[in-house]
Amino acid sequence: MFAGKCMKYMLVVMMMIGGFSAVAQTAHEYKQSAIIKHAARDFKGAISDYSKAIELNKDDSDAYLHRGNCEFQIEEFDAALADFNKTIVLNPKNAKAYYSRAVSYATKKKYNEALEDVNRVIELDSTYLNCYNLRGQLRTSTGNKQGACDDFTHSKAIGDANAEEFLKQHCGSLPGYGESLLLNLPVEEHWKIGDNQDNGQVQVLDFIHENEKLDSWSELINMTAIKGVTGIAMDTAMRLMFAQTEKNSPAAKLTFIEKDESTLFQWIIFTIESPSFVNDPKPESQLWYIIQGKQALYTNFRAIKKAAIPDELKEKWTRFFKTGKIIYK
Repeated sequence: MFAGKCMKYMLVVMMMIGGFSAVAQTAHEYKQSAIIKHAARDFKGAISDYSKAIELNKDDSDAYLHRGNCEFQIEEFDAALADFNKTIVLNPKNAKAYYSRAVSYATKKKYNEALEDVNRVIELDSTYLNCYNLRGQLRTSTGNKQGACDDFTHSKAIGDANAEEFLKQHCGSLPGYGESLLLNLPVEEHWKIGDNQDNGQVQVLDFIHENEKLDSWSELINMTAIKGVTGIAMDTAMRLMFAQTEKNSPAAKLTFIEKDESTLFQWIIFTIESPSFVNDPKPESQLWYIIQGKQALYTNFRAIKKAAIPDELKEKWTRFFKTGKIIYK
């Protein structure tokens, strides 16, 4: 999904893979490890840990759901459907399971089955943000254009940023929910979105300068929201992220800058400066800002392709990240 060395870190939650794998013993710990690997796009590793969690707790509906999502990512669609079915048997009111099964059915072009599941999601949770866009696309595929446009319009009204594009694409000129992190990107720096990915559990935004491309950037801002991951100690997040980086860059340097664990939303700022990587001699250095929300862990960094970050940039980037706010809509 992502190109370039920085994409190795795009899901910053890789920071916790090593730390969890060394101590994971209980079903809960296996599942937490799996969630982190899942976020880091290590789908096979996540499937393995979810399976271990299931072996220890065969009634954990969430483990089946997340394993199914990983199986879907590596195109093991039948296995994914089996896990979504099992999730629904264990928890018939799990809206996420119906949504994931709907996506799987849609991938297999079973649009009517997918529509049934999407309708069930809306019955269970009318605020499910991605659901109306999905139902709109399914209605488009089954010839119900007016119903599709109604869904896209509703999706836009509740804050889905992708709805506008669907309206333009399918509805011509036809006319928030949840927690998120707001970062005010300086206008004078001329940022644009280089990539935007959301699999329902992890949302990743990459920003690059307007005159640059994703595979040849000079500076990059990454914003990652890992939904459902809470209670992570800030020092632990920093140490585990650095441990993960060291695997690919043995000469990497970690520098703690600042943190606040007394506030409602705990945060930490640190740098990881890498003069080279095992499979890439080019340097890359990042200033990280990690903040714990009530609904998700938000991991962010600014990066340059240098072996170290100049002090003036560290100060500038630190000021920038400290303006970040957890918001609700």
